[in-house]
Amino acid sequence: MSEIKTEACIERFQLEYRLRLSSQTMKGYIFSVTQLFDYLKMEPSRVSKKDIRNWLLHLSEAGYKPSTIKDRLIGLKTFFKFCMEEGYVTKNPAKDIPYPKREDKKPTYLNKGQLMLCRELVKGNVMERALLEVLYATGVRISELIAMKKEDINWDEKSIFIPEGKRKKERIVPFSRECGGYLSAYLESRTDDLPYVFVNSRFNRLLHQTRINERFRYYSSQLGFRVTPHMLRHTFATHLVKRGMRFDIIQLLLGHDDPKTTQLYTRFYEEGQKEEYDRWT
Repeated sequence: MSEIKTEACIERFQLEYRLRLSSQTMKGYIFSVTQLFDYLKMEPSRVSKKDIRNWLLHLSEAGYKPSTIKDRLIGLKTFFKFCMEEGYVTKNPAKDIPYPKREDKKPTYLNKGQLMLCRELVKGNVMERALLEVLYATGVRISELIAMKKEDINWDEKSIFIPEGKRKKERIVPFSRECGGYLSAYLESRTDDLPYVFVNSRFNRLLHQTRINERFRYYSSQLGFRVTPHMLRHTFATHLVKRGMRFDIIQLLLGHDDPKTTQLYTRFYEEGQKEEYDRWT
């Protein structure tokens, strides 16, 4: 086994995996690994399963949610797998550590009335209306929306190609005729040659996530209820479930690796049945 310093090991891990993972996922993994070693103050070859367990317990006691701790552990498992492959460690200390149990909480979504109020609020702003409709009609993550390029849109099929979703998993998402109308109007109003679907108000660079989050905080203050880009993703999935769409199709549309993630929406299927029943009685 070849001894290696922590900083050099992390740097090599990043170089090796930068083409395998999306930049956002890579950033999260590096943060997790760096956070672990800042806590342990030791080299990778000396880390034990007990050390990692103690760190995870520290995160839990510090108030981290189980979902966040799971993300940290995923990053560590990937990192130490790399260390094993390169001969930097003799065993993967994170491999057999189980993930914390998922929080069994209902995804927060907008009902039809709240969605209508959001649409009314951005009425007249061609970019913000298009952005709202794309988030709701496709269920994409905000990182995927920011990275969208005009060449990824298939107008004939009314679909958008997502080349690098979470963990660099590509997929195709359809959009509605209504969404297409607002998106087309926004793109036609543009005077720039940038390749991105959404750009800033000066038309000189892509729209930044910080700016989008600022706008959604403004929407929340005006509407009197919380609304976020990710909440529109939940809304997209929930409305499909209530209409009876199969879960395997919803999983594909959302780009979920784990079916259990999509199953969080199962309880809404019964709500949809109840709503359908109420319409007939």
